[in-house]
Order: sequence, then structure tokens, then C-alpha cells
Amino acid sequence: MFKLPEISYPLAIDTIGKSLAMGEEHEIHCLNNGCHHTARLNMVALGHRIGFEHSCLVQDIGRFFYCPRCREAGRPDKRIGLTCHPLTAQHSEWPRERQLLREKSIRARPE
Repeated sequence: MFKLPEISYPLAIDTIGKSLAMGEEHEIHCLNNGCHHTARLNMVALGHRIGFEHSCLVQDIGRFFYCPRCREAGRPDKRIGLTCHPLTAQHSEWPRERQLLREKSIRARPE
């Protein structure tokens, strides 16, 4: 287990720990033309790896990531971006859970 930092005001969400405490979720995506590969970022695992007091800005954590599709194709693999959004039911469920929910709602529909 880990201890989340205390949120102080004025609010500045600048570390991995504060980002987790505020309930944010991050996605990392490739910025190369034609690729646009996207993946969810496990901020808890990243925090354990580099520290919860580490900055969560893309220029600070970007060096830990690369695009596997671009690396395999021989393109530059370090052109990445980071998207941050609030944790909501739609985004917090893993894709498999979302698919199961979709299938369940389709089966429940009257014909």
C-alpha cells in the first residue's frame, strides 16, 4: 500500500501522487502520423517504480515510454503525448469489463 499526499490549495496537480489523490486517469498516445497508438497508463505501478513525488508532466515521464508499433516499423518511437481526464465509470472500467457490460445490455433488450 502507499500513502497519498495531502491536497493543498491553491491546487497544483504536479506529481503522480497528487494525480492519483485527485482521481485522475492518464492515457499515453503516439503522435506519429498514421500511428496514434494509445494505451492506459497505470499510475500506481509508475509511482511505485519512480516515486509518487515524481512529476507527472509528459516531459518528465515521457522518457520511460515508447511506441512499440513505431519501434517495430523503424519510425521514431519517442514522439508521445499524455492525456489526463477525471476517473469516471466509462473510463475506469477495463476494456474487457466494458465489453461484458455491452454484451449483457444487448442480451437484455426486448426483441
